[in-house]
Amino acid sequence: MADVSERQLQQLMKRKLGYAGHIMKGSSGHLLQLPREGKIERNRGQQRPKRNWMDHVIVKEWSGSTSYGDTKQKAENRE
Repeated sequence: MADVSERQLQQLMKRKLGYAGHIMKGSSGHLLQLPREGKIERNRGQQRPKRNWMDHVIVKEWSGSTSYGDTKQKAENRE
């Protein structure tokens, strides 16, 4: 991994959580919410599922949440 400072990592987490809140709150439009809500079907076959950026957002250390629903509710209630 590249030489990343703690400050840069904190800035990355802050931006990632901000964007996730933007999408979950609905201010970005309906189309971006479809994949997050599981409304687009796909078949990945036998391979292991890929991790995406949302997996990082739901991590408890980042958002204080343990599930997508909890994270979405926090985003919607944010002022």
